[in-house]
Parts: sequence; structure tokens; C-alpha cells
Amino acid sequence: MKTKLFALIVLFTSFSLFASSYKFAWISDLHIGSPNAGADLDSVVNMINKFTDLKFVLATGDISEKGKNTELEEAKNILSKLKMPYFIIPGNHDTKWSESACTKFIEIWGDDKFYFETDGDVFIGLNSGIPLKGGGGHIKPEDLNWLENQVSKLDTLKEIYFVVHHPLNEDIDNWFAASNILRNKNIKLTFNGHGHTNKISEYNGIPAVMCRSTLRNKENFYGFTLVENTDSLISFFEIQNSKKTAEWGKIDKRKKLNIPSVPAPKVNNFSGDIKFSVDLNSTLVALPTYYKGFLFAANISGILSCYDSTGASVWEYDTYGSVVSTPSVIDGYCIVATASGDLITLNAFTGEQIQSIGFDEGITSQLISFDYSGDKILMFPKDSDSKACVVLGTSSGRIYCYDVETLQEYWVFEGAEDMIETKPLRAGNRLVFGSWDSKIYCIDDRNGLLIWKWDQIKNFYYSPAACYPVTDGKRVYITSPNKNVYAIDLALGITAWEKKNYDAWESIGISDDGRILYVKGTEDKFNFVSTITTNWVKVVDIKYGLDTMPGEIIQYKDRVLFNSKNGNVYSIDKNYKAESVMFLGAARVNPIQKVGDNLFIASNMDGRIVLFSL
Repeated sequence: MKTKLFALIVLFTSFSLFASSYKFAWISDLHIGSPNAGADLDSVVNMINKFTDLKFVLATGDISEKGKNTELEEAKNILSKLKMPYFIIPGNHDTKWSESACTKFIEIWGDDKFYFETDGDVFIGLNSGIPLKGGGGHIKPEDLNWLENQVSKLDTLKEIYFVVHHPLNEDIDNWFAASNILRNKNIKLTFNGHGHTNKISEYNGIPAVMCRSTLRNKENFYGFTLVENTDSLISFFEIQNSKKTAEWGKIDKRKKLNIPSVPAPKVNNFSGDIKFSVDLNSTLVALPTYYKGFLFAANISGILSCYDSTGASVWEYDTYGSVVSTPSVIDGYCIVATASGDLITLNAFTGEQIQSIGFDEGITSQLISFDYSGDKILMFPKDSDSKACVVLGTSSGRIYCYDVETLQEYWVFEGAEDMIETKPLRAGNRLVFGSWDSKIYCIDDRNGLLIWKWDQIKNFYYSPAACYPVTDGKRVYITSPNKNVYAIDLALGITAWEKKNYDAWESIGISDDGRILYVKGTEDKFNFVSTITTNWVKVVDIKYGLDTMPGEIIQYKDRVLFNSKNGNVYSIDKNYKAESVMFLGAARVNPIQKVGDNLFIASNMDGRIVLFSL
């Protein structure tokens, strides 16, 4: 009898040791910078601190409203009042308009992902916000490698909880890559924000939970989600000011999950003549550059690579910063800039650093270089006859022009009030560019003086800042997220015409003769528009789905080429027949670049680069 009693005690004790029971708080979509957001979060933090049995706090993205440094710092100050540890990831609002090119978040919190264990369970959080490129989600290839490495070490009995801002479905274009990694272990569910509502779903067999925002709702209640995790159930309670705790959902963790493997869509070349391809397997926000048979590419981690005409690596250089600006190459110099404010010149053929200078703000625009034609006399003499200069834009809205050989300043324009992201358009001696202050500026490229400022748009979110402007020599054409197309007189800066029915976003191009505008609509429709009559010439239904990926649309002979959100490089011929030239994978395609006669570069945000002809 004593033996049986002892066995029962041992059995009960073993169950008690392995039973998992704890509580934590979950906050999401703080949107610091929007009205009342700071006060709401401060109140929520005070509410959380009144609970003495919470182990930690999860924060699942959209910490800020516009990704401003001051917004992130305010969030940090408020969250530092928590009496328990918290684990945080960014969302699309933290990345799309980030004036620091997504570096400030990491500077403040040490990383944009996390891994921790508690009570035998594992929590893994990843960033699904896309750096500077529209809505929707994507998980960086670097982070997927990290995730696989972390998960591979785990025992199959350890419960895994995956934390991400977007739902782990088609909202994240490469969602299947994370799902395929997690399915091999004991994944229990995913936590996500983004939707500002309490909701339990299931994606590819994995339970998924979305929660409310900390922002006050229509009933004027701010709040958070309390999570209770036991050995068999995980339950969710909404905690609001002036309201009692309300359980709104639970998941039975004992249920066996059926999570199928999802094959990645295959990279496919349909009609391009590929000269070479390179796979960096790292995030590529800045466009590659081509110069005299050499290709230059800088990933977001700051590694600048040079490849020869066969795709073989020639040299590599570490900028020790994040790069979102297209490198520029002129007169044998390769110029690269970082989001931390370093401007660096190298020998384009050897990769040897020549010199560098630092700015007290991030360099965020695409770089352009050309021969300087102004009358500024430099303080220090030059050793060569090179007239090359480089123009760059910054996070505060300044535009600088520097001599490439000596890195001496020619001029600076300080008239813009917010980040410069675009590639400035050079038309004669004029530079035209948009800013996230919602305005378009035209300055003299010889002295940086303002020629005109266009301010018809009054809303930050509709700023024509990601659009690459195009011109026919008389007018500048832009698109804006308010879905309008604008024609602006190049000489005077006044609106020549405005059209609201093309469903435009941030992508536009112009024909070689200046008579036709190419406008990519946000969903399925591609527009051919007369610059003379402003009427449609043709609308082509391509069925590419929702597309908010910015890009300049280019013409080659009787074809139009453009990039897409869905991974395809599209072509439309003279008969308005559309086809995919190639599919680069489940990642956004950067703008297509024409780098020679029938020679093009296509690249995607996962670092796949293809040099091809048609």
C-alpha cells in the first residue's frame, strides 16, 4: 500500500513540475504620435503595473504612427515604467516612413526581433514590416535564417509561441517560409497585431490570435490583453479602463495540429535572356548600380559588393552602417551612403576606400551623380579634371551636393521639412524631388537655390515622396498615395492638370517621345494616359493584385517594363499584351533599371539580382 501511495505522489509531483501556468500582458498597435496615443499607453502601463502576477509583456508592432525618432523615444520612455520585462517588435508603421531607415528601433531596443524562454516555453518574435516600401508584410531572409537556427536547437516537446505584427498568412508575402520552419517543432499558436481587434483564426493549421490596440476605441476605452497560459488552455481577457475583465477567447493546446508544408513558389524566367544572376540572400532596399561591365549592390546591412560581367565577386566592402540609398558610380569612383550619415568614396574597380565624411543625420535618398556646372570654387584644389559631383538627400529634408573627388561641399538646400527618399529628377540644370512634408521642390543643381515649391497636397500620408518624378521637358509628372496623377509646369511649378481616376499610387513612367504616361494602378489595372489630352489611351487588366510597390516604369522600343509587389517583372508590348518576363520569388521587386542598349537589371528585396536582355 505504501509503495502504491509513493508512486502516486511521484506521479502527481511530476505532473506539477511540467505543468505550465502563468500570465502575461499583451499590447499592440500603440501608434505613438497619433492623437491621445501617448496618454492611452501611459494609462495602460499603469493598469498593467497593478497586476502583481504578470511575468512579462509582449508588444506586437506599430509602436509609432510614422516611424519618427521622437515617437519611438516617447514609446520607450512610457514603456520603461513597466515593472516587468517586455519584448517588442516593429510593425509596418514603424518601417514604412522611418526617418532612420529602421535603425532607430534597433538602437533603442537592441534588436527588431527577440527570443526568450519562460516556464519551459519559447517565445520568438520577428519583424514583418518592410523597410520604406509600402504596406503589407515580409520577413527578411536574414531573419528566416536566424529563426531556423533558433528552432532547430529546440526539443520537440517545447511549446513555441510565434510573435509577429502581420497575420501569418498572405498579408506576409513569404509567410510560408516561417510556417515551414515552425511546423517541424511544437508550435502552439501565433500572436499578431495589425487588425486592432480581438480575433482567433487559423492559418495553414496554426492557431492565430489578434488583439486590440492600446488606443481608445469607439466607446473611449483604452486597454490591453491579459493572457493566461496553463498546461491545457491559453485564454485571452480584455482589460479596459472602467470595465471588468472579460474573457473573449481560448485555445485548447492539446489539439493536435495539422500543418502542411507549403512549397515556395519557384523562381522562373519566362522570356528574358539572362546574362547573370546573383543571390545576396539579404535585404536589398537600395537599387544596384551598373558601370562599365561591373555591378554594385549594397544590402541593408551595409555590405557593398562588386561583381563582374559574369556575376563573379570582385570585391566587398563593409560600410558598418545600414544602406538604403542606391550607390552611384562616376569617373571610376563608387559612392555609397549609410543611414547613419556616412558618405564614402571607393575605387570602383578595386574597392579600396578613398575617403569618407560624416553627417549628423541619416542619408536616405537615392544618390545621383553628374558633372558639376556651377561656379563654386573649392577651398582645396583637385588633382584631376573630373567634374563629378554627387547629390544626396537626408532624413531631415536637406539636399547636399558634394564634389566626388575631394568630398568638398558645393551647396546645401535646407528648404524641405521632412525626409527625402526619392531619386531626384534632373531636368537640364534643375533637380526635382518630393519630400515627406508633402511638397515637391525644384532647385538649381548649380547652386542649390530654390526655383519653385509645389504644395498642392496637404496630407503627410499622401506625400509624393516615394515616387520617382518623370518629365517630357515641359512638365513634371508625379503620382501620390491619394491615387492622383499630377502634371506640374517645369518652369513655373504650377499645376497644369490633375487626374483622380487612374487609381495611381507611387509608380509612373513616360514614353520616349513624351506623349504617353505609364501609370500602375493599385490593383490589377495598368494605364496608358495621353500627356496631351489627359485621357486614357488604354487600360490593361493584368490581374497582378494589390500593388503599392513604388517604381519608375520604363520603355524599351515598343515595350513597357515595370516592377511589382508580387515578385514579377512585367512587360506590355505594342499590342497591349501583358506578360511576366520573369518571377524573382515571393518578395517585392525593385524598380527595373535600363543600364545599356537592351540591357536591364531586375532585383528584389530578398537580394536576388538579375542582369538580362529582352
